[in-house]
Amino acid sequence: MKKIIFRFWIINFLISIALFFIYRVVIAETKPTDGGFFETVLYILDILLNLGLSSIYLVVMVICSLAFFLNLIGNIRNNRFLSFLTFLGFPLSCVTYLVINVSIDFLLYNVSFLTTLMIFSLIYLFFTTIEFLMFKRRLKVCELKE
Repeated sequence: MKKIIFRFWIINFLISIALFFIYRVVIAETKPTDGGFFETVLYILDILLNLGLSSIYLVVMVICSLAFFLNLIGNIRNNRFLSFLTFLGFPLSCVTYLVINVSIDFLLYNVSFLTTLMIFSLIYLFFTTIEFLMFKRRLKVCELKE
């Protein structure tokens, strides 16, 4: 059981690192608008803010992946809802907060600088959901072998 959970944690950790690097590449590929000095300063501040957010993003994803190890506890592993929470509970709450924050920013200020972060968070949730389904299928196969 420990090997299975560790493998899923490693996969999730590698997905987190890959998404982090892809997020950094997306940030680096943004082009500044051809404006004046003020536009250039805003572009630099946007890049710095996105770099800080990408670091926070990596930390949150690593913390979320550490929750997988709660599946070592039999009561959590055998309860579908609790196991679901170890995979998707904290990431889902973070993405929900982010979606609400982005929506409010867009409605109030008609700007959304958190859109890239939200997209990458949704991609992480998608991969984590697939991992959860594969984990449960793998557990069912292991239980049938025993």
